[in-house]
Amino acid sequence: MPVSDETINTLVEAVRRISSSLDLDEVLDTILDSLKQLIDYSAAVVCVVEPTTGVVNGLKVRGYPGHMPREAFVETGHGIIGWAIENKRGVFVNDVRKDTRYVRARTETVSEVAAPIIRGDGEVIGAINLESDQADSYGQRDVQLLSMFASLAGSAIEQTLLHARVVQQHMAETELELARTVVDSLLPRSFPSLEGFDIFGMTIPVRQVGGDYFDFFDALTDRFGVLIADVSGKGLAAALIMVSFRAHIHATVLNEFAMRVVMARVNSLVYNTTQGDRFITTFYGLIDPLHKRLLYINAGHNPPLLLHADGTRELLEEAGLPLGIFEDSRYSESVVNFRKSDLLVLYTDGVTEATNAADDAFGLDRLEQVVRAESNKSSLEICAVIAAAVRDFSAGSGGPADDLTVLVIKVK
Repeated sequence: MPVSDETINTLVEAVRRISSSLDLDEVLDTILDSLKQLIDYSAAVVCVVEPTTGVVNGLKVRGYPGHMPREAFVETGHGIIGWAIENKRGVFVNDVRKDTRYVRARTETVSEVAAPIIRGDGEVIGAINLESDQADSYGQRDVQLLSMFASLAGSAIEQTLLHARVVQQHMAETELELARTVVDSLLPRSFPSLEGFDIFGMTIPVRQVGGDYFDFFDALTDRFGVLIADVSGKGLAAALIMVSFRAHIHATVLNEFAMRVVMARVNSLVYNTTQGDRFITTFYGLIDPLHKRLLYINAGHNPPLLLHADGTRELLEEAGLPLGIFEDSRYSESVVNFRKSDLLVLYTDGVTEATNAADDAFGLDRLEQVVRAESNKSSLEICAVIAAAVRDFSAGSGGPADDLTVLVIKVK
């Protein structure tokens, strides 16, 4: 069952509130407050655990007896919460009185739903559990919604844990170093294995932290999503905007809206988040592997470079406005057909606008020359060659002044 527009808006607003704090206790309280608006409960618990040791880093409960030991909630393999942590997936129980896994923490509880909190590398760092005094209160839709919420909340929890470690170690983090950590935490940890395609992306950090970001979306349809984006400005402010943007785009894409609807909704959310003071250039594409084509929307981003084996090239430059400039901006899809051995290069302005000692820009022509010279290599190797070429080109001017982000898609 598709998630309603009202639920999506509530979900995105909840993630925005959760992401606004770096205090774990406050974040966990906000999670339980926000969940009450999404899924009703009589009692609830959210816990954060250390994946390797099982040590409880944080725990918040509502509606349970005060004498319950905190470890009882989160023991791996113990109870419904333990089952969700051990199996890394959500679960609901219509009547806990008939389920041997249930640990009777409340005599009133009849039904229950739980979902693990999983970080980017696949490790479980906690769980959320809701209980009701009525039978059959939860179903598969609640598991889906709670799992989606837990996934998005996991990024905010990771940021609070990172912040706590920084404080505990008394590290003299500068704003740029913290921004770098935030940006790095958003980037994919693995890359897609899509039949007929070889895909890889990377961000090469420089002295200044930009708002570069790329991502992949393994949609429930037969199409595969790719995205590259760049927030205006640099530093911690740009990095935090990107955290919010990632939550917006993931929440909207997961609901399987049409591309133009995804972009219109995210544009409105970005505008309301930044009050129009910042914008995000974005290229969002859906690869159709069966028909070997790409459906895409370019919201003010650098036009991707499509190189054909016959020596010709295309620029995917049909574009709308960057996200966040106007609240009511509208977007339309374009399509390009892939040919055998095509190479598509997505990039941010840190690549083409890098300058040498003579103040010449690296530019699109030089990018094309570099890629064509290495077109027989893998997408990973091509990304590395592009980054090295930009660094060498700009060495005389002190090196690149902005992050370098490239994403290469090869048609096998």
